[in-house]
Amino acid sequence: MPKFETAAHRIEGRRSPGRIAVLTMDVEYDYGGDGTEALDRLPEVVAAVRGAGLPLSAFVEGRLFRERPDLVEGLAESGADLHLHCYDHRAPGDDAASLAESASVYSRFLGRAPLGYRAKNYGLTEEVFGALRSLGFAWDSSILPGIGHGARRERVFRSADWFVFDDAVAELPVASWRRSGIPFTQPYRCLMGRRVESWLHAAAGLPDLLIYAMHLVDLVPDGRIGRSPGPLWLKAAQLLSRRGQRGFADFPEMGERLAGRGYRFSTMTECHERLIGAGR
Repeated sequence: MPKFETAAHRIEGRRSPGRIAVLTMDVEYDYGGDGTEALDRLPEVVAAVRGAGLPLSAFVEGRLFRERPDLVEGLAESGADLHLHCYDHRAPGDDAASLAESASVYSRFLGRAPLGYRAKNYGLTEEVFGALRSLGFAWDSSILPGIGHGARRERVFRSADWFVFDDAVAELPVASWRRSGIPFTQPYRCLMGRRVESWLHAAAGLPDLLIYAMHLVDLVPDGRIGRSPGPLWLKAAQLLSRRGQRGFADFPEMGERLAGRGYRFSTMTECHERLIGAGR
């Protein structure tokens, strides 16, 4: 399926009006399969985030609205800001039909149309972008500028804090260190360890708009890596990153560190509203 082609679209780069941080989680079955060892601990993770005083935005795998309504209902009751992830992480990615199905189950469950989306493995495609427009989505968070798994290396995505595609859909990219392109996400932080991260903080710098991404398997132990459908290299990386799992204490520590750097924490919905308002 053709990926989103930058040359085929009008891309307008914009600056953030201040330092904004958003804590986001892709809520899905474990390791892109159908395991629930980590997924079942979602209430614990949500409680830890709330205990740290941080707002949480969740990109929910579409099939969970049907198959695990208990978890989605718990997320909503906790005050989490809910948006859509791919419909089924076992598939290569969404197409127009599966995205429409996700939008339908979301609308029936929450009583409102979805406005935000994140593709599987940050893999925004031309077909999905067209579907986002036709379904009335306001924004997307599928672009990861820089290097690494799923990242986009085009210079245009390093030129601003956020973007507007074709005067229609706002793109709120996932964070990476500015001068290195290494993703500033939970799995990469687990892989690199604290010493490398401290060096990057000093040498590379973070973007003013900081959309932080994580998964449940980055936060809690899970024993099903070997049976996940991912490639061997990805399983090896996940095993290595498990060694660096930092536990729930990482939430208050990261919150304090970023607040000390001048970041104000927000949800994805509040962030989009603030950015659009500042851009008028």
